[in-house]
Amino acid sequence: MTTKLDPRLIPAQNLTDSSPTTGTDRGEVKDVAIFESRRPRKRAWDELSEIDRAVILESVRQRRKLRAHQDRIHNELFGLRANR
Repeated sequence: MTTKLDPRLIPAQNLTDSSPTTGTDRGEVKDVAIFESRRPRKRAWDELSEIDRAVILESVRQRRKLRAHQDRIHNELFGLRANR
């Protein structure tokens, strides 16, 4: 029992389909991009003023500093308990 493959599923062997490259009357081939070029996205950060950016950066610095301090305390306490 043999099954015949649908030619629409095999575009490389389908000679009637010219969608990947379209030929012109003179036999030239147009370039076709595989991937569309990415457009640069506008981010919320780009739309902020300099003052807003400075406020956000300072809040991040303070949050990281507090987290590091909490981690140091936790590590000291945990180290003391482990050495008992």
